[in-house]
Amino acid sequence: MAHSETLRFLRKKMKVIFWFTAVVFIGLVIFGWGAGLTGRERRGKLDANLAGKVENHEISYLDYQNALQFEYEQAYGEGRSITESEAEILRDRVFYTLINRYLANDEMKNKKIDKITNLLIYESVKRNPPEAITQNPSFRTEDGMFNRPLFEEYLRNPQIDWLPIENMVRGNLPYQRLQQLVGTFPVTTNIEAQIEYVFRYEQAKASYIKYDPFALENIAADTSDRAVDAYYQANKEKYRSEGAGIINYAMIPLMPTQADSQEAHALAETLMAKLAEGEDFQFLAENFSDDGGSKARGGVLGWFGKGQMVEPFEQAAFAADSGAVVGPVLTDFGYHIINVLGKEGNGDSTRVLAAHILLTIEPGQDTESAAKDLANSLIFQVEGGENFFEVCEALEIDSIGRSGLIKDEDPIPMIGFNERIRTMIKTAKPGTIDQVIVKLRERPILQGITVVQLHKRFSEGVPELIDIRDQVVADILMDARKAAVVERGRNAQQLILTGTPMTEAAKQTGGVFDTTGFVTRYDWIEGVGMSPKFAGTLFGLPEKGLVSRPIMTDDGSVFIIRLDEKLELNPEEFNRMAAQIKSEIAQFNRENAYEKWFSNLRKNSEIIDNRFADHYTDIVDEKETE
Repeated sequence: MAHSETLRFLRKKMKVIFWFTAVVFIGLVIFGWGAGLTGRERRGKLDANLAGKVENHEISYLDYQNALQFEYEQAYGEGRSITESEAEILRDRVFYTLINRYLANDEMKNKKIDKITNLLIYESVKRNPPEAITQNPSFRTEDGMFNRPLFEEYLRNPQIDWLPIENMVRGNLPYQRLQQLVGTFPVTTNIEAQIEYVFRYEQAKASYIKYDPFALENIAADTSDRAVDAYYQANKEKYRSEGAGIINYAMIPLMPTQADSQEAHALAETLMAKLAEGEDFQFLAENFSDDGGSKARGGVLGWFGKGQMVEPFEQAAFAADSGAVVGPVLTDFGYHIINVLGKEGNGDSTRVLAAHILLTIEPGQDTESAAKDLANSLIFQVEGGENFFEVCEALEIDSIGRSGLIKDEDPIPMIGFNERIRTMIKTAKPGTIDQVIVKLRERPILQGITVVQLHKRFSEGVPELIDIRDQVVADILMDARKAAVVERGRNAQQLILTGTPMTEAAKQTGGVFDTTGFVTRYDWIEGVGMSPKFAGTLFGLPEKGLVSRPIMTDDGSVFIIRLDEKLELNPEEFNRMAAQIKSEIAQFNRENAYEKWFSNLRKNSEIIDNRFADHYTDIVDEKETE
């Protein structure tokens, strides 16, 4: 590639510098369904021109809007449109990153690592070239490896303008040094690497009985006034908060229509035709796939065994020969085009290496308009004085409920983490109602509109029993449900130990019998989810055929697990992968230490979010005024 072409490539990749580096190194808050921002104080009202404040540093609306504009321009440049649900998350992410950037810069000054010399930049680029360099086709060998000698030859060439790279590294390097400073760890041992190898690659197959506490009917529990008061007095600290609220909520799902499915299928057929004509699979995956976790890797999912993928995907992948491209395959996630990159093993121990292009089936404009009309109708009638739940029933909205106490860092039911709705909970007058478009990151992904009405709001401390009696009763009932499923699990265990088949024991005790395919400790299991307790129990069973005692997972479900088969690991394979696993563990430890340190930094900082200060206001009732 000519020098001028290389320069154009670099300028294209590096046209945004500091904000990008800030997102990479300090965008550490988990957004959407993760932890929100924390600080000593998040309430308060500032000048209307300020979006917020951290310590004595003011964040202007201009800076906030410019940062938002950058994100939208990035999406536009990548050919992406930002949906309303993504925009809700994006607004919070941008604000949090501005907060984090200030805190990071302040720490850099305190630790005297904010000054970056030209020599440091040169050594950093030479030692650890940025991804824009390592992924540049002009610096790749024929087999796809990074050509370091060629890169260093270019680096010494005075005719090439390295300013875009220099600027990016100048912005990145202080954050890298800060991360290294707080995330230094000793060398990873062989024992740690072996444990990680076992967790990643040891496979087992199980049969299990599941008892769902929410599936039980007619649960007996004492909810008399005396019992409720006794439970409240014994568990007061459970309800303590620095300010909390209770909401009514209704989720109106945005379900794709047949026409939406046909549109996604047509695109999948078009991509299959392009592949048949010789188009590169990796290129199409990077540009069309909706699987954010794999598209950056050209759609590569890695190796997997039977039982680790949803059934239609698994059947198609295992039936195809190595090197084949199959599809479109329809699952709950959408349409998949599957590229089988390799296969190994025989029978149930067969493993497949595959890449895929996922095309999700998104609801069309008509579907979205109908859902918005329904949400607006609910809001209009409730604001007119109608009862929230009675209106939901009349409009045939099924996914409804009333929350327990929502504390400062609790997820909001049917929404997750959203600072606008959290501000409503903390500042609005009870009865205030609003809506938000959300995407629930479950299996499969469900998009919808959640309407929220503030039922009650509490100041710091423990609410009075009269204000949270419904939640206390719900907690008593939940404890009774948990006790009931544990008892059923114990009864099933006794039946199995006396020779009753597992399927019959499940039937007699009201449980659901099921099996897994081969899974690892890190796999998501159909019917179970991602449960360390389930996986730990399964792999802790020492012999085939042994049955566990009843175990309760985080959602209150109880399982009895039987080990049906376990595959032996290959020691030679570990020796081949040990160095890479050690490197990955070390990197994880550094990043984890950095995030814990950063989280503590935020907690000890005074932070005010002013973006929604005037969005919800306490309106004094006219009668009270009179």
